[in-house]
Amino acid sequence: MGNEIDSLDEILNRLTRVFREDGYEAASLARLSKATGLGRSSLYHYFPGGKSEMALAVVERSNKLFAEKVIEPLRRNVAPKERLVEMVRNLEGYYARGTESCLLGVFAMSGAPNPLRDHIRVGLSDWIDALACALTDAGLSRAVARDRAEEAVCRIEGALVVARDRRPSAFHAYTESAEDRLACARPRDA
Repeated sequence: MGNEIDSLDEILNRLTRVFREDGYEAASLARLSKATGLGRSSLYHYFPGGKSEMALAVVERSNKLFAEKVIEPLRRNVAPKERLVEMVRNLEGYYARGTESCLLGVFAMSGAPNPLRDHIRVGLSDWIDALACALTDAGLSRAVARDRAEEAVCRIEGALVVARDRRPSAFHAYTESAEDRLACARPRDA
């Protein structure tokens, strides 16, 4: 395939790879241009706002895909255990068993501007809310479900940070235990 681009979706895929690898600040226009195979003027044609618009488009699409793959299964009208198991299974796929970094996490750690930080907050909040709802449906009190959901998201994000340091097995090890822990959804000491 080389560097030929046949769609905006492919441009966003390539931009996403750069931002996942380099973060926001370190992703130079030269690197973004090289990754897409487009000159700077062509990049500005697609994204007149420059790098910040590229990053915003990438984050918006990432949030949309994450919602489809991870959050929406938590809202399905099936047993809570099935929702939780599907979420964990889809996380494994979404993050390629820990070989793909969390774009929102990378941006949060790499000096992303405020509009991107707003998307990060919304994305994480939506995930925590949907997970807490599924845990409540599984029989936990709202307070315990919310705490458990926040803890799970923090652990998953932390496992992705460790996985980024070339240890994808850390993410997979956590998701295996998360499935058991969340699927049972039994309150600890309430």
